[in-house]
Amino acid sequence: MKIRFDDLGSTRRARVVALASIALSSVSSACVEPQTESAALDDSSVRAAQGYARNPPRIEEAKLEFLSNEASANARLSLRYAKGEVEALTLALELEGEKIVLRDDGEGGDLEPKDGIYSALIGYDLAAEAERRQRHLDRAAQLEPRVTRFAGRDVVERVAFDPGALDFVLDGEAVSPAQLLELAGALKGSSLTVSSGPGASVAMAATTDPEKTLAIRDLAVTRDTQRTGVWSWDGAKCSFSGDAFGDHGFSRLMEEMSVGAGIAVEDWTADWLRTWSVPQVVNGDDLSAEVSGLSEVWNRFPQLSSDGDPYAFNDVLDMNQPPFQLVAIVNRVDLHEAGSYGGGAGELRYVFQLVDPDSCAPLDMTVIFEYEVPRSGCSQIRSYAQAWYDLDDLALGSQDYLDALAAITEPVTAAGANPQHVAGSALGQLRTNSRILPWPHYAGLQWHMRAFVHNGVALEPAPMRMTPAFGYEYPDIYTSAQAIDDFIDAEAADILAGTYDVDLLHPVSNDPFRAGFVPYGHLSFTHYSPYAAGEVVYFDPYVSASATVPAGSLPGSMNWWGMERGRFWGSQLADPEARHVFSLNTCNGCHARETFDDGGTLYVDHLSYGLSRSVAGAVEEPAFMHMRLRDPVDAGPAIFSRFLTGTDDGCVTASGLVPPLGSETCTASCCPVGDPVHGPDAYQYHYDDLARRGQALEATVTNSCLYALTADAEHVALSLSAGH
Repeated sequence: MKIRFDDLGSTRRARVVALASIALSSVSSACVEPQTESAALDDSSVRAAQGYARNPPRIEEAKLEFLSNEASANARLSLRYAKGEVEALTLALELEGEKIVLRDDGEGGDLEPKDGIYSALIGYDLAAEAERRQRHLDRAAQLEPRVTRFAGRDVVERVAFDPGALDFVLDGEAVSPAQLLELAGALKGSSLTVSSGPGASVAMAATTDPEKTLAIRDLAVTRDTQRTGVWSWDGAKCSFSGDAFGDHGFSRLMEEMSVGAGIAVEDWTADWLRTWSVPQVVNGDDLSAEVSGLSEVWNRFPQLSSDGDPYAFNDVLDMNQPPFQLVAIVNRVDLHEAGSYGGGAGELRYVFQLVDPDSCAPLDMTVIFEYEVPRSGCSQIRSYAQAWYDLDDLALGSQDYLDALAAITEPVTAAGANPQHVAGSALGQLRTNSRILPWPHYAGLQWHMRAFVHNGVALEPAPMRMTPAFGYEYPDIYTSAQAIDDFIDAEAADILAGTYDVDLLHPVSNDPFRAGFVPYGHLSFTHYSPYAAGEVVYFDPYVSASATVPAGSLPGSMNWWGMERGRFWGSQLADPEARHVFSLNTCNGCHARETFDDGGTLYVDHLSYGLSRSVAGAVEEPAFMHMRLRDPVDAGPAIFSRFLTGTDDGCVTASGLVPPLGSETCTASCCPVGDPVHGPDAYQYHYDDLARRGQALEATVTNSCLYALTADAEHVALSLSAGH
């Protein structure tokens, strides 16, 4: 049955109309900054609470003095912030759902005014904290896990989990959670050291299955015909089944956005696709019309009515069978903000890939729905994370699991999920990775990204996060210097601390700075070089040993037109550590050369990706796709990149250190990514982002709001400095 807005059943139609009428009331104020719960929390601070949520002040020391054995107002909390971080004499925040006011004015439990120590009398349930830690220890004891230590997103080492890392420091002595539970009723006069400086946060062992709790690609979920549309190949024919309007369906996600704007879902989707049919200008970047590319997507939709012109885009799309297959559902609670300052609970993401309805082959376009979870405050963040954590106790693919997962996702994706957002939608952005839809500067169909935001009436093209416009990457033809080098060097300290941003305008020139789209490879660029041909390496200064100069080329003259290579940011002239971190945090750095190595030569149109030099048995990874379907789309669960699943399986030494790259250690399961500028002999990087996210999930469900508060500055800097 073909469903249009005016053909809906009475129950569903009534729901859609009701939601539309509610959400439309917010459209008139869509251009006004919404008043969030957190924005009203901290009216005493020199900075708004929302600013603290995304940029929490650093705490150098935190202590609790227990004044009684009672449950309420039983302790004095004292925090010493880093110099200059807090200027007001009072600071409001939330601990375990209760608002407290820290003071440095000698009132309300503060002992000495203006001494730089902020204090408050609070009720603190130390027994509950100890119980959560003990539960973590009990789970870890059954698994004997290892802990991965990260520097940002780079794996540094893996070590055996140390249960003593979860000890409390009571009166200067280490006390285990079990011991503390015995003392919980007699703490009067004791002092608990919560934090003794930056870096004091503990990495907890990941005890859940990431396939259940972090990145769900199991076919029982992604091909659940009760909850999403499913494409299948029977050896001769590609067919569609399932419900595209189910909980996890492409059409349902589009519809939940469209009803808030009072627009039929087929019109909403068509309007979004038509943004490729006309020129766009996004933060100064010109995005040309891509009519031929759009036709490759548009005409794979079945149509309720057609004008017969494949390039007019006036047809009515049938959203019952959209040519998109669910790839994965992704929990990004690791992106949560500082909860004690009213911050949000991170993101929920849905990843879909375009499908050829004739062959069931996956095509080179993914669509990512990125929702900002409408929960704020520390206790709500922990409750939301706990719901994901509890999925680990259920059998993957069981009815209980499927129901529990839908109970988590539906309140986030539903129309009206966040009344404070535009049209009530919790969508943060919708992002596309595509080479079906080409970019005009490419010599062929090459990958690029675009982002879209809900503006109340449509999905509108928007600037990319943390990524400069492509012109800042163009190298100098003689020195290989990139225009971004000066920014990287000037902001090196903030880049390494995670406290920088890529603003809409450049901080020096005031020209457009943030990208309106993200490109990849194939620059039409010819130049004369002052160097010998074999030394011309400035697009990618590390050339693998197999690189050779093309026959017939003239020394000192190279034509780089049509060269495809993984993009990265910064040259050999920029600070190497800051360059890597900055590039990894960009959209195309993370989806290209910082996480995927070029293997092969620079002198062919297409390189092989996913290899560090020539590695026997290594599997080629298509750059720009950290998640992708198999061919045909029902051949098995989605393939995840080594950036997500780990680059160092089988190559961790007895000491836990990841060994350096070399011909003996670089195998299919142990292959770090060489630095794109200086080469693997100088710098190399291991990744395992699902392990990092798993450890973050453990910390979120285990730590009290007080302990989370002391670690938030470090956590939020890492979470919010990345554009992906």
